[in-house]
Amino acid sequence: MFLLPLREIDILGVFVTPAAPLLLLCMLVMVAAHAATARLDLNRYVWNRPLFEVAVFVALFSLAILTLRPG
Repeated sequence: MFLLPLREIDILGVFVTPAAPLLLLCMLVMVAAHAATARLDLNRYVWNRPLFEVAVFVALFSLAILTLRPG
């Protein structure tokens, strides 16, 4: 099982928070989810599209953080 390291990641001398790769992963999932909802025409059930996307992104990121934490 992949566990999120608890220290900063060194990328070419720049220390990056361990949550940064998860943010990028969640953004890629959100792009795919946006395309899927547009293709399936699920936008008609959503009242406020930007608010819905932010809520889904926060839920995905929280789920990623909670499932990848140690112990």
